[in-house]
Formats: sequence, structure tokens, C-alpha cells
Amino acid sequence: MTYMFQKLSADENLRVCVIQSGAHRTLVKLLSTTDSSVLLGALLALTTLAESPGCKEEIGRPPIVENLLVILQEYDLLSKRMSAELLRLLSPVRQVRDQVRELEGLPVLLSLLHSQHLKLLWSVAWVLVQLCEDPDTRTEIRSWGGVQQLLRLLSSDRQYVSDRSSIETLSSANAAGRIQREHIREELSQQEETENTVALQSACCTVLTELSLDDTSAHHIVLENGVYIIAKLILQQNSGTKVTSLQCYVFRTLRFLFSVERNRHIFKRLFPTDLFEMFIDVGHYVRDLTAYEGLQTKVSLYTEEELDSLRESIKAVDQNRPPLRVINGYSILDHLGTGAFGSVFKVQKQSGQNLLALKEVNLHNPVFGKDKKSRDSNVEKIISELSIIKEQMMHPNVVKYYKTFLDGEKLYIVMELIEGVPLAEHFNSLKEKQQKFTEDRIWNIFIQMCLALRYLHKEKRIVHRDLTPNNIMLGEKDKVTITDFGLAKQKQENSKLTSVVGTILYSCPEVVKSEPYGEKADVWALGCILYQMAALQPPFYSSNMLSLANKIVEADYEPIKEGTFSGRVSEMIRWCLSPDADQRPDIVAVSSRISDLMMRLMDGLFTSQNALERRAERDRKRAQRYFVERSRTSCCHSNLTQQQSLLNNDAMTPRFSAACSLNHSEQDINPDHSLYGGGDSCDSKIDSAALRGKHEGLKSRACVTPDETVSSEDYASAKIKPRPVSAGICVSQKKLRQIDDPIQRLLLQLHKIIFITQLPPSSHHNIKRRLIERFKKSLFLCGSDPYSLKVELSKLLQASPDLMELGSTSSDWWPLVQHFSENLHTDDHTGDGNLKDGVTYQQMQAIIEELLEENRYYEAPNSREKK
Repeated sequence: MTYMFQKLSADENLRVCVIQSGAHRTLVKLLSTTDSSVLLGALLALTTLAESPGCKEEIGRPPIVENLLVILQEYDLLSKRMSAELLRLLSPVRQVRDQVRELEGLPVLLSLLHSQHLKLLWSVAWVLVQLCEDPDTRTEIRSWGGVQQLLRLLSSDRQYVSDRSSIETLSSANAAGRIQREHIREELSQQEETENTVALQSACCTVLTELSLDDTSAHHIVLENGVYIIAKLILQQNSGTKVTSLQCYVFRTLRFLFSVERNRHIFKRLFPTDLFEMFIDVGHYVRDLTAYEGLQTKVSLYTEEELDSLRESIKAVDQNRPPLRVINGYSILDHLGTGAFGSVFKVQKQSGQNLLALKEVNLHNPVFGKDKKSRDSNVEKIISELSIIKEQMMHPNVVKYYKTFLDGEKLYIVMELIEGVPLAEHFNSLKEKQQKFTEDRIWNIFIQMCLALRYLHKEKRIVHRDLTPNNIMLGEKDKVTITDFGLAKQKQENSKLTSVVGTILYSCPEVVKSEPYGEKADVWALGCILYQMAALQPPFYSSNMLSLANKIVEADYEPIKEGTFSGRVSEMIRWCLSPDADQRPDIVAVSSRISDLMMRLMDGLFTSQNALERRAERDRKRAQRYFVERSRTSCCHSNLTQQQSLLNNDAMTPRFSAACSLNHSEQDINPDHSLYGGGDSCDSKIDSAALRGKHEGLKSRACVTPDETVSSEDYASAKIKPRPVSAGICVSQKKLRQIDDPIQRLLLQLHKIIFITQLPPSSHHNIKRRLIERFKKSLFLCGSDPYSLKVELSKLLQASPDLMELGSTSSDWWPLVQHFSENLHTDDHTGDGNLKDGVTYQQMQAIIEELLEENRYYEAPNSREKK
């Protein structure tokens, strides 16, 4: 049948008829078959159908992705390659992409990037390109290590394998019954291998381009030495259409990375001036490859000297090169940025592995004093204050300081390296993309800043004095970290500070008027930052300093546009930007105004904490159970080995006795003869324990003197006496009852499981059957042993409340339920606790019995007794 549909699908005009007949649904069901010919035929037919845009939507409607993911994980290379190609053709369909995400297919796809088959890798890469359309998927790819794997494909010189086959040739060969799976690994010519490799590199660059739409992912690519790895591909020695196209892909990826402001300093060192100008003129986030042809043409016309210069510039951005310099045992790896008081570097201690941030402060800055005496005095105070901060600061939203030291005319501050992006860069990025913060995101960031300021103001009596978007780092999931305490100062209770420091755009009126100020100066800056998150521009701005000062003193700013955010945002901004410090709230009052939002955030945090604690407890129990069961298995294995050794020794005992008879009298073996072969039937009924003792005695005395042997045999004969034939116990037949065989009960459970998994495919996706199939598969995984099978079946028989291990994690089946099941909660009889934590043996037993009832397991002839 699959051969017929392969031939019908080859005709474009007949594909619509095949879809209208519903044959594609049957072909999708056949993907779960174990027959390799049927499976390959179904894959080829569906792949041919999916080449028509109108057929993709219809093929993507049934739950096809689940079967494809199973094939990609467990089947042979040819089946994997065909499944990846079919998934590539279907991935433009939104429903298919949703299925991949819901079924947690990303880890499966990323694991295939370790393959060596070029066409399989190429198909997987283009599937990832389509999945990157979703922002959450981009984040998940990064968290699963996808960036590192893609860059490894671009940088490694691994030996690939491939073949010359196409969908058409494979389909024809399979329909004719002459498909040869071993030809999946053919020897290609050098040109063919180069072209296939270039195609794979172009696909990987496209994935990285799509990932770069997320600022955090773009910065992560740069941190993983991505600029160097990708830029090297510009210097391709080969020529040809595909190499030219690859260079355009490379320039596009680099241009997307450049669009993130935090990455731009690297590119200033990467390209010469003329090429850099063309590179900038392309514009941000332009996907059209033709926009990058000018850059490719420019490089292709470079002289050998210009290419050497470009090659050296590319080497200069290699993060794995030797450190730029070493300062007091810290290797300088990269320059992170420059502030008002100095530069910040990424460093690594020569004797350690952890990455740190090192701030270099030039002491000749006028702020530290005009002469050496005043500079030394101020530097001593700063070091003292930083030492106090270093010893006191312990908050998740405040940067950690580790060490301060002087080296010549410069002060160095060693601090925690925050892997994130300043809030100011988020503002610039959103403006360039013409996007805005959502209100939920604004409050999430604002609440974290409130928590940090409450800790600083109320617990540590510290005023930051320079709170700006540049000093607020946003990490993964918008985790806030306040940095740069170079201007922070401790104050006594009720005291006022008078020095004019900080950035004037975020300075409060009392600072502008040179009046004493306190912790409410930070609240004013907090209001300015809240305004800028809503409007993407500071509330007070003017090129004229006098006009700017007047606006700040009078709190004259343009209100937030109505309807953009709730009135609550505008009210909070107005309150924090009160020009009168007495009317302005402190950080506790600000927090009290948004207490309901903070409580909602706390609820989420507690829920996450409880989930993590439950997961940790499950992992602890799983590890404990693993070691206990491995110990039992080891003991059982040891006992089996001893018994086998004992049986082997039993079999060898007559040989030892015969060997000894060559040196001793014949009477030595007579007792053995009567023991093994001689005597009547009554004499042969010897207790097995005594027999083992006899054999052990013979083993230990295989060759002894005749006298010793005789005495030993006499002793054994005295101990072992044959039982009379008439000995026994008489029990009435009426009083006998059948004994429940525990092995039979376990086999019955196994029979039920196999019965369900052998049923014909259901007309719709059945999550319960899927769970049982995964459970069966986990029972017979590679590396499993009979003891583990017995343990699992025993727990199922006893309806244990423990969570099951269904192949990977105990809760990875939950997305299947969410996506395919209309009722997210099982019936009461399944013993439903919290299904998101996983499925228990008790729930599995109830599901098995339910399916058995549905399929009339107990109504069949010779029906089994329901257990």
C-alpha cells in the first residue's frame, strides 16, 4: 500500500486527491509500525506529499510529531534522516511547531547535532530555524546548549558522511524493493563533500541569525567566541556559488549580532573602515540576503595584503587567545565597557577558573582631588567604604564585591561578573526594534529594584547616589542586579549628604540645588527609571544644562501617553518624582503602594520553590532507590556467581577423585561411586544440603592421604542416612488449597502491558496508551536487568505511590497531556495527586485496568481472572 501511495504522490496533480481521500492519516498511523519497509514507505510517501505547500497543513493536523521524535531518537540512520527531512518540510506549519515544543522535541533535535551525516544535520538545522520564530523557543535553545553545538559545527573539522540519494531516488528504489540502507554512508568526491558542508554551515548561520533576535542570546553567542568562529568563514579559500552564498549568510549573522549595542565594540576592531561603513549601512535585522551581496563582493576583490590584514583583525577578536595583560594575578580577557570613573574588564584569576569583573579607576580624575594629598585621602576613604560594602553586602539583587587593591596610580575593584545586559541597552534595543516593555515586565523589574533599595537603605544605611539604567543589569529572565557602588556612601541615621555626585539626568532637585539629601535621592532616580521603562526616554532631557536643571527642580516632564499602560504606572511615577523631598516617599512607602503586586510575585516564587523542593526530593529518593537497588542487584549477582561456581565444582568432583585414585588405593573412590551412581532408589534420596557439604568436603580434600579420606567418608556416611521409602505425611484432598504463585502474578501484569501495546492503532491520539508504551519501553531499555524488571512489576502490582521513571524525567509526559487531552485531570479512580509531578505506579495500574476494560480483556475466551 505504501508503495502505491509513493507512486501516486510523485505526481503533483494527484497529491490533492491523496489528501482528500484521507490516506495521509493512515500513513501517519503507520509511522508507529515496527516493520522497516512499511515505515520507510510511509515516510517517503508523506515526505513527497509534504513537498506541496497545500498538503503540509493537512499532514500536520494529526499527531505526527510524536512518532517522528521517537524515530529520531531510536531508529536507524536512514529512518532518522527521512524523519528529519519530513519534519523540515512540515515545520513551517504552526501546529507542527507547537507539537514539537509541547512534546519537548528540542532536546531530541539538539542531540542530533552530534551526528556525522551531513544531510541529517542540514535538515535538523532548518527545523531549528523555523522553531526560532517563537521567542520562548529561542531562549530554550540557548538554555539547552544549542549555541555551543551550532558553533562547534562551524568550527570543528569533524569527518562527515553523506550520500547522493534524494527523496525521488529513495522513493523509486523503495517502491521497486531494492533500497539499500548501507548506501546511506557513501564516499563522496571532494567537491560534493565541500558543497554539502557549505550548505550545512549556511544552515547553522541561519539558526544563529534567528537566535540573535533575542538580545540575551546574541550576547551569549558573542561570549561563546561566536564572532571569531563565524567571521572565519568569510575567508573561504574555495570559490563557487555556494561559497559565495555562505559568505552572505555569514555577513547577515554578524550584522544581526552587531545590532545589539553591547556587542558593537567588537566589530569596530573586526572590519577595516571601508568595509565597516558598508556593514553599518545595511541596517538592523535585514533578512534579505541580497542586501549583503555588496559586502561579499567587496571582500572578493580584496588583494592578498588586504586579506591578510582582515585575517589578523579576525584573530584579534578570538577570545581564546593569550590574555591581553596580567594585573596582580588577574588575566585580562576582554574589555567590557568604560564609565565615568574608569574601565571594566572581564578577568580570570590565574590560579582559578571563575570569571570576574575588574574595575579600573584612574586616580588622576579630578573627582578624587586636585593634588596628591587630597587624592590619597579620598582614595583611602573609598577603599574603606568599599571594604565595608564588601563585608556587608549579601543580597541577590546587589552585586558582590570581593577585593580592592592599588597598582600604581590606579585603583582596582574585583567584583562579581554579571552575565547580563545593562537596562540602558535594553532601552536602545527596544527603540531600534520599535517595541516596548510590557507592563508585567516593568513591574517585575521595578519590584526587584525596590527590594534591593530597601535592603540598602533600611538594613545597610547605604545610599547608592548614582542609580541609572547603566548601573542596573538585567540577566536571565530579567533578574536585576544593581552595580557600580563607586559613589555609594554609608550614612548615619537622620544624616544628610551634601556632595554633588551622580548623573544629572537622574539627579533629584535637592542635589541640583546643592542641598543636603538622603536616601530619597535614590527614590527619585527610581522614578526616572520607571518613566524611562514606560516611555523609552528619560523624563528630563535638554541640551541646555540650565534648562535641564530647571526641569528637574520643577519636576517638569511629559506625562505617559494615556492608554499605553495602566494609571497605576503614571501615579507611581508622579509620586516618586515629587520635587519636595518631604512629599516624596521612601522605599518602604513605595513598596507598600504595590504590595499586591509583590504578593503575587511572592506567590510565584513560593510555587517555584515548592516545585524545586519536590523535584529535589524526588531526585534524592531516586538516587537513594538507585543505590539500594544496585546494591541488591550486586548481591544477587554475587550469589548467582557463587552458586554457579558451586555447581561447577560439583561437576568436577568425580574428576578430582579419579585423579587421586592414581596415587591412592581403590577404596578411596568407592563411597563416591555409591553416592553418584550406585545404590537403589532409596539410597539416592539424599538431602541436598548434606550433598553440598559432601561436595565441599571433597573439594577441599581432593588429594589427601588414604586414611584421611576413609575417615572422612565414614563420617559423612554416619551423618547421611537414607530415608525410608514409607516415610511421609498424609493430608486429605479436601483440605488442600491452591498456592498463589507470585511469579505468575508478575507475569500477568506483564501480559496485560504487552496486550495493550499490541493493540491496533487507535483512531485518535491516546495519551494513556502512549504512557503504557513508554513504560514498557523503559522496562526493556538497554542496560536493564531482570532484577529491575521484577522490581518495577512488583511496584506496579502493589500500586506503589512512588513516581515512575518513563525513560527520561518523571514529569516529561505532562506536556503530552496538556497538548492532546481535553481533560487535564484524570478521574478520581487513578489516585490523582499532582499529575504535573509525574505519574505514579498506582495511577499507571488504574490506567492499565481502564484500557483493559475498554478493550474487553476480561471478556475474551479463556478470560483471565481480574486481578
